[in-house]
Amino acid sequence: MSAADVLTPGSPATAEDAALARELAGATGELLSDLRDRTRPGRDREYAGDADAHAFLTRELARRRPDDAVLSEEGTLDPRTWHGAHRLWIVDPLDGSTGFGRGTDEWGVHVALVVDGRLAAGAVAVPGEDVLVDSATIEAVPDDPLPWDEHADRGELAVTVSRSRPPVELRAVERAFRVRLVKRSAAGVKTLAVLRGEADVYLHSGGQYEWDNAAPMAVAMAAGLRATRIDGTEVPYGQDDPYSPDLLIARPTVHAAVLAALQA
Repeated sequence: MSAADVLTPGSPATAEDAALARELAGATGELLSDLRDRTRPGRDREYAGDADAHAFLTRELARRRPDDAVLSEEGTLDPRTWHGAHRLWIVDPLDGSTGFGRGTDEWGVHVALVVDGRLAAGAVAVPGEDVLVDSATIEAVPDDPLPWDEHADRGELAVTVSRSRPPVELRAVERAFRVRLVKRSAAGVKTLAVLRGEADVYLHSGGQYEWDNAAPMAVAMAAGLRATRIDGTEVPYGQDDPYSPDLLIARPTVHAAVLAALQA
């Protein structure tokens, strides 16, 4: 087994871990759905969701993968607990917790495995949309080019961005393409929009954390999408500071075109 096999989301070498990620993301989603159905909208629901999902995921990972380290949004942020870990699970027990508290469907669960700082497997559950995907079983996305408007001399690009904080880099993209915005509120939901063809690109800047994008990036990469930082470099994981400033997810042909526009 080569190192490349171990570190590639979607490879046979990571299938068992991807299956566990899927199982845990799905079970956590069911737990949260039950909590949502029996509680009133508001901050109490949001806080309870964060706490209950974190407790379940960390307990199950400790039982199923006792030798692995875990980084959770709701856990300790002391880097000594994951620094130098060979195998590190990065989880967001409740991505989009504000939406969960309010009662929207734009929330989910992220479970990812990082091996020696690189994504190896991941799963994303979005119960409100009845979606559960993982890096071992996700279907490949065709690398279709953008449609080009001969009269406007520009392609039309559907870009999924944050509802509240569109990236400043969007201006550069709008100079190169006719842009249609697809606004969503959670990282996993926005990644799914690209996987399902509802958007061509997921563009984000202004800051996330590793737990926000690790699992979505793993699933996207396994589906054949390019998932990088906005300068085209690989997103690092397992850093002492889990801050993750930006990302760009798209089909390879589209990714190259958008990257060129951002660097022009």
